[in-house]
Amino acid sequence: MSRRKASLLASLVGLSLLAAGIPAEAQTKAAPTTATTGKDKDKKKLAEAKRLFEQGEESYSKGDYEKAIESWQMSFELSGKELILESIANAHERLGEQEKARDYLGRWRAAAPPSEHADLDARIAKLDERIAKDKAEKAAKEKADKEAKDKADKEAKEREKREGGKLFVPGLIIGGAGAVIALTGGALDIVAGVKRPDPAAVCGTASDGKQICRDSARGDIETSNTLATVGDIMLIAGGVTTVVGAVLVITQSRSKPNKEDQKTAVAPWILPGGGGLLAGGRF
Repeated sequence: MSRRKASLLASLVGLSLLAAGIPAEAQTKAAPTTATTGKDKDKKKLAEAKRLFEQGEESYSKGDYEKAIESWQMSFELSGKELILESIANAHERLGEQEKARDYLGRWRAAAPPSEHADLDARIAKLDERIAKDKAEKAAKEKADKEAKDKADKEAKEREKREGGKLFVPGLIIGGAGAVIALTGGALDIVAGVKRPDPAAVCGTASDGKQICRDSARGDIETSNTLATVGDIMLIAGGVTTVVGAVLVITQSRSKPNKEDQKTAVAPWILPGGGGLLAGGRF
């Protein structure tokens, strides 16, 4: 045990004995007075303060600094001995809590005898240096973290800007395939129309109202009908497929286009009875 802590314990013990100093005659000749009862309470309080201080000493020696601080704070509240504040400061310093250590050491400096001021001032100055260094390191770390986050956000935005507005490739493929099928169907319809003989030249009306065509023209008529049927089916299927591809392009393409990299795509859109162009891209 250090000389200073031994002195503190002796002080606590002395105060306990002082509070217990009641004349023997008063104890035997009269019932306990209010003053006597108050001294008994002071004696118990100081005895508890001494017990708590020793408990804090034991916890501190075992490295349980949080428990030591708790015991010493209760001891200080009971005894009011400012020297305990130095022990609390030491425990906070061991925990790396420099600001709390500086606060308690400053409170002890205000009550300490002048002979100890120089040593205490030196300790407080070192704590101030550590606190300033810790704050500077914390500020530097926060700044570095913020700069790293800002850089990551900026890169993400630039990447999104570069990749933004790209057309959905599967949609373009589906739409293009549909357009090819529709064009093929339209071409077959045109061929069917060309191969179909003129009804006025090869067909006539019987007496019963039925249309009768020449046998020589029957093959061309059937071929024309077959081509027209296949062409209509392909035209409808291709048109539907083109629309599906267009919907995929519109709904799945990325947003936020790059204004410096504008691109467009055009695909034919053909349906029975009409047609047109389907356009999409980055604008």
